[in-house]
Amino acid sequence: MRWLIVEDALRDRKGHWLEYISTFARELRALGDDVTILADRSAEPFLIKQLQVQPVLPASIWHRMGDGAGAMRRYLRVPVHAWETYCTIKKYLQRAGEFDITFVPTVLVHHLLGWTWLIKRALRKKTGRVVLFFPNTPVQLDLNRNEFSWQPAPTAKLFCWLIRSLQYEVKQGRVILGAETQQMRAALTRLTGVTFTYFPHPVAPLHEAPSTLNLESSTKITMASYGSARHEKGSDLLVAAVDEHCRRHPDSHVHFVLQSVDGDARLWEKLRANPKVQLIPNYFADGEYAGRLRATGVMLLPYRRSSYGLRVSRVVIEAMVQGICVVTTRGTTLEDQAKQFGAAIFCEDGSVESLVQVIHETEQNFANLTQMAKLRKVMAQNHFSVCNFRKILLNHSIKQESCCI
Repeated sequence: MRWLIVEDALRDRKGHWLEYISTFARELRALGDDVTILADRSAEPFLIKQLQVQPVLPASIWHRMGDGAGAMRRYLRVPVHAWETYCTIKKYLQRAGEFDITFVPTVLVHHLLGWTWLIKRALRKKTGRVVLFFPNTPVQLDLNRNEFSWQPAPTAKLFCWLIRSLQYEVKQGRVILGAETQQMRAALTRLTGVTFTYFPHPVAPLHEAPSTLNLESSTKITMASYGSARHEKGSDLLVAAVDEHCRRHPDSHVHFVLQSVDGDARLWEKLRANPKVQLIPNYFADGEYAGRLRATGVMLLPYRRSSYGLRVSRVVIEAMVQGICVVTTRGTTLEDQAKQFGAAIFCEDGSVESLVQVIHETEQNFANLTQMAKLRKVMAQNHFSVCNFRKILLNHSIKQESCCI
């Protein structure tokens, strides 16, 4: 198959886009597919060389979020980015020809408006399929009633209207709307009345070196949390729980490794002098994250349910495909996936006390949990793979063609 992957957030080495897109490119090419990647027009030379990307897309919307722009400016970005996307892709396809699959991995309303124009105009007579993927949507979770609804923003109404306008193309099979969790798929299908399809978030396992963990001894257990320190990830809960665990259990064999970038520096003060805690104040260098994963026994992911009742967490998938056990929050997508494909113990949403207890329980049951995680990692690797993503896509296409006969 001939793939066109369109990702304007692919600009530099920050975020998950580099690893995500490179996983697709590497695995699809290994399966014999032809892959073309379009990226932000200011993409680093490293990406152009490493991934063979073509830097032609409008400037990334993702990298402009949180820049302090006023409401009017933010809303104007929607039609402006949509028009730039429409013109760029239309012009590119005129000289590049047809693709079997056009894959847009991270779609916001800015992209959706442009791609709706493309699908209904420039791509109307094309035979290839367009896969629009939605890792972030304007859907909110009411924690008290456990119900999903649209956010009260004008862009949410536009998002819903655009999805509904694509209903005919979705029924035809020309357009496939994808979601990375079953919860997101169900919520979007119900709220829009248009069918969304679940696709796994592909993560490639590491094969370069064996694990350094010694499950037979009582030596230290590394419990870690990597990535940006944000409220939605429960970083404040984690700091308080680690501090309390060390106070209650001075003889614990747990060694904590916590990455503290992008957060309030004051949050980490109480842990700086703790000999059982290593704080990482910077982003990882090339290859460093893989080494950290190999040395990690437990991933600490007390993500808040308000943010992760629908969204996927790449980190929990990385843990499962590596055979690392997980501590995470009950009622999140992380719990749902860890129950199916990993080994985990669950804490209550927003509770420091629950997290302290779960950390201690995990230490006591570390050997059994890790053995279970190792046994289930092959299942995780098979499910969260590009090969499985591609298989689901092909099966979907076959079903749609059968329905149209």
